[in-house]
Amino acid sequence: MVWHSDPVSTTPVNAGPDLLVETLEVASTLVGTPLTPVGPPFPGSHRTLVVRVADDQGGTVVVKRYLGDDGVEAYAREASALEALAAFGQTPALVAECAEPRLVVMEDLGGGRHLAEVLLGSDADLATATLSGWAAAVAGLHRSGREVRDAFASGVLARSPGPVELDPLPGHLATAASEWARLATHLDVALPAGTFDVLTSVPSRFRVEASSLSAADMCPDNNLVRDLGDSGIALLDFEFALWRPIAWDAAYLRVPWPTCWCAWSLEAAAADLALERWRGTVAQSWPEVLGTDFDHDLELATEAWAWLAGSWCLAGLVDAGPARANPVKPTPRMPDRVLRFLRTASTGNALPELADAATQLARAVETRYAAADVPFAPAFTVGAPR
Repeated sequence: MVWHSDPVSTTPVNAGPDLLVETLEVASTLVGTPLTPVGPPFPGSHRTLVVRVADDQGGTVVVKRYLGDDGVEAYAREASALEALAAFGQTPALVAECAEPRLVVMEDLGGGRHLAEVLLGSDADLATATLSGWAAAVAGLHRSGREVRDAFASGVLARSPGPVELDPLPGHLATAASEWARLATHLDVALPAGTFDVLTSVPSRFRVEASSLSAADMCPDNNLVRDLGDSGIALLDFEFALWRPIAWDAAYLRVPWPTCWCAWSLEAAAADLALERWRGTVAQSWPEVLGTDFDHDLELATEAWAWLAGSWCLAGLVDAGPARANPVKPTPRMPDRVLRFLRTASTGNALPELADAATQLARAVETRYAAADVPFAPAFTVGAPR
């Protein structure tokens, strides 16, 4: 997985009436009944076409078609994850699938808001409760997902024309090491050769053996809020599903949201409450997450995310310039996000070798791009501590 948030594009690749007609014809054949669209396709990723459809009895399902070259792996990962998590109860059931063209037919979980909409709202109490509910849902995924590694792996293998890495993050860390050397040069920050090579050691530094199936893209818009109980938030979008240490997902509350467009700052007390709820739930399966070794792992994932996402975001600024604003998906300024990533990395609690480099890079980004603090999510703006 690489950073792929696109706050501007909401149109699927090659989208058009013919694509929709073909998709519905294939889906209708799969389920054995004519399907008609209910409203226009969902806005969102340019990599997929997603539409709610109705059958001739009035029942509805959701059809998702995977587009472009990346669609091969996305289909294999999502279909395998949904199949493996059939007993979880907080992901859509896989109704049918097709490998050519690549698409899945999923249970329709209905309408509703997602966490990102709540964070962009004006109710701090609701945002705090929903954030905590999201954490409980992720914890439930981790507890269920730990049992399905073999089913997920075999499903991905069966649906892929070639080998697929269950955890691509080690490769991304290696890429980030070389990318940061390039970016430091661009920022006129002189650092010794090999400074960032330590990033490749991150996977071997985790102390607690606690891994599970993850959606990977654990963003605040990839869910559906039904209620705020332990099973009230459904998790969606498993295109990047993988197997990895659960600390990577928990760290989304600390960075926060490293791969997401809705990357506003979180009020500290709300984030801490959500993290406590996550830890209390997953501790039923991994008691070690309540100990100091997992404190270290959480810091490690937080700093590693800062270096990973920081390289993706800064490379976008260097190579393409600032992205156009999108009022539908308001996102913090990219320079501000890069500055936050580097300030997070500068703590050096888990990667002390890179603390000074992060501090120097942060100063350079602040100066060159007039970077500032990332604002709080709108829901936390009123009365939020400064």
